Amino acid sequence: ILAQAVPVMSVSSELVPVEVQQSVMVGPDGTDWSDASGLMTDYQQQQMWYAPMTSLASPMEPVFMVAIPTGPYMMPAGMPSVSDMDEAWYDQYYGGHWVGGHHGENGRWGNWRRNEGYQVSPVLRRIWDADEGVTLTEVLDVLMDVALDRAGAAWICERIADGDQKTAEHVMFGAQPHVLSLAVHEFGREVVTALIERASPDTANNLVSQLFGHLLDLSRHPHGCRVVQHAIEHCPKELQGPIQEELRGEVVSCIESAHANFVIQKCIQSLPRLATHFIVQEVSEQAVYLARHRFGCRVHQRILEHASESDVKSVLAEVMRSRNPLTCDEFGNYVVQHILEFGASDLQEAVVKTLLSDIGGFGSHKHSSNVVEKAMAVVPDARDRVIDAILAHRGARSPLAALAASKYGNFVIQHILEDCTVVQKQELGDRLRALGSVLRRGFGKHLLPLLAKGDTRLGSR
Repeated sequence: ILAQAVPVMSVSSELVPVEVQQSVMVGPDGTDWSDASGLMTDYQQQQMWYAPMTSLASPMEPVFMVAIPTGPYMMPAGMPSVSDMDEAWYDQYYGGHWVGGHHGENGRWGNWRRNEGYQVSPVLRRIWDADEGVTLTEVLDVLMDVALDRAGAAWICERIADGDQKTAEHVMFGAQPHVLSLAVHEFGREVVTALIERASPDTANNLVSQLFGHLLDLSRHPHGCRVVQHAIEHCPKELQGPIQEELRGEVVSCIESAHANFVIQKCIQSLPRLATHFIVQEVSEQAVYLARHRFGCRVHQRILEHASESDVKSVLAEVMRSRNPLTCDEFGNYVVQHILEFGASDLQEAVVKTLLSDIGGFGSHKHSSNVVEKAMAVVPDARDRVIDAILAHRGARSPLAALAASKYGNFVIQHILEDCTVVQKQELGDRLRALGSVLRRGFGKHLLPLLAKGDTRLGSR
């Protein structure tokens, strides 16, 4: 561990930013790494907070705050070795207020607590030490202490998975007042999702009901969104209405969120089509914008996979009018590829005709070349039509020359050569060899091995 240490001159009763008086670097063996002080930026110093301890044996003793990737902890100045810190050392200096953590089964280097005067529960320590004698009754007495710990949450989830519904009921009884706090915690959310999955229908419904009124906030939270997705996947029909009401009018803003977009996708995947019609309506109003959006393109794909034919057409009406620019768009091309794979035959035909109108240009583009390859893979007779379009013209300005010389287009040619008729292979080979220097320089040289005489990989049809 590379530790960044800063002297702290006082002890406060609240979490406060450290006033940096001096910056030194301390290695795992306690040696001075001050020469590496450039690794400590002003931003890192600003982000460092110290957890106050009011029970220090000597409050005026200089204290170091050491920052590690999982959070800060405190140590007295002159501590000989970071790696030697253990439970006994904390007990000695903090009067039993042990700022604890673990990494793996028996280590103590992660999940650091920063609560004032925090004392680790003996039950949690026993779980860290893999004590098989720990009982669910003991854990329920300190449920939040255990559920917010990596090993503790894993222990609870294991008991829920291996037990019956009564086990889940007992855990739910203790967790019920803290459902929202657990839902937004890195480890606590695992307990909530396990309860939703394993508890009786009535108990699970009661738990999900406690999320109502907070669905939007939870959906935009990195951990809360996972709980909401699990709730949507397992919720009964009577709870679908409240979910719709909270998301209605916020679909686009949710799609723009790095976390809430997964909630919208889960709704489309898991809820009945009638229950997700409001999502389709709101997406239709900004269909092209969302098709070009990093997360919006994913929602378009889920609609193509799961929505009714009428809903798909309403969403794609504007998208199809903008298919040319979308085909070349960084994210829009994925929507066009999904139209080729899941869309109606008339939509597939419209996209293929667009590609054939400029096969050299679309096939040479970084993004639209993927659409050309998808069309050849999933649309009947598209490969033969693409080959005919490529061979329709000759010379250095032909589509074939453009594709062969292109970084991306030569992959299109390679895929064609790997699955074409013998006649098509011969014609393509003759045309490519006729290009001469165009083929031998740049990216065209990657096609030369495929044109070697007797290459049995080619002309498979």
